[in-house]
Amino acid sequence: MSNEENQVITIDNLSYNISDLSDTCRDKLGATQQTNQAIGLLVALINAAKAGNDADFKEAVKLLPEPISQEEVEGELAH
Repeated sequence: MSNEENQVITIDNLSYNISDLSDTCRDKLGATQQTNQAIGLLVALINAAKAGNDADFKEAVKLLPEPISQEEVEGELAH
């Protein structure tokens, strides 16, 4: 018996012998696994970018001048 015949894969809480899977099924499962890993990497990159953006926004808010009054806003809208 080869090592592959002893391997089991679990999908949706059901177990399958890898040796019983067709080549097409194995290929599709492998591609799905690679895609999920790529998605995980993209999510990590997006989260890092979001955290950096949020930090930049907080720093920008600290640098804002005093806000203008409501009267000044209404006066600007009237022009």
